[in-house]
Amino acid sequence: MFEKINEPVEVLVRFGKGRVEPARFRWRDRVYDVKKVNFVHKERQGGDKIYYFSVSDDANSFRLAFSTRDLGWTMEELYTEG
Repeated sequence: MFEKINEPVEVLVRFGKGRVEPARFRWRDRVYDVKKVNFVHKERQGGDKIYYFSVSDDANSFRLAFSTRDLGWTMEELYTEG
């Protein structure tokens, strides 16, 4: 099942090997551990650069976005089986 979310999230990131990756995030008072970063890409929206991270835990896949303009994170999409 696919669901558009577009809600702010708190994200704990891991830095290393010239990269930054989400390690854990809090959404709707629940903490999710990122088990895998599946895909990363970026795009410009005006003067803002947005980094998109497609990540997954043991049961779900999520699309997180990081804005360089306001340094904020957004949960954009949720994919669940079933």
